[in-house]
Amino acid sequence: MLGIPLVPCHEFPTNAPAAFFPEQCLKDPEFAKKLEKFIAAGKPVLLTDGLAAKLSSNLTRTNIQILTVKGKPASLLSLSPEAIEPLRTSLLVPFKQTFSAPNQVALYLYSDGSSVVENFNNDPVQVTLSGVSMEIPARGWKLNWK
Repeated sequence: MLGIPLVPCHEFPTNAPAAFFPEQCLKDPEFAKKLEKFIAAGKPVLLTDGLAAKLSSNLTRTNIQILTVKGKPASLLSLSPEAIEPLRTSLLVPFKQTFSAPNQVALYLYSDGSSVVENFNNDPVQVTLSGVSMEIPARGWKLNWK
């Protein structure tokens, strides 16, 4: 609900153009090696602070961002748009998309260029997806099917 399109998977997303990794990824004993290759390829990466703390890798490259969770995932629901925007922006670059929205608004991107914007807020919100502004009703969504 941060407006960052996610596709959960059980295997390392080697071919993904960008990726988000939580601490649970460490269940894969080869995760650190795979992550190093992914980062070295220059792809945008978002890591939770819990995962970053457990990795011995140097995480200072410009394509890496750390999402501060502090063991309280519900705290993400109160992040400001200003805190979310840089995370979202870098992860959307490979998809040639931009997205501006308040918290608790989800973005779903599909390989054929279709998209869905879903508002989990109790009030309508104004969003902009790749230059197109739209109002999403409270607890509603807008579809753009190709």
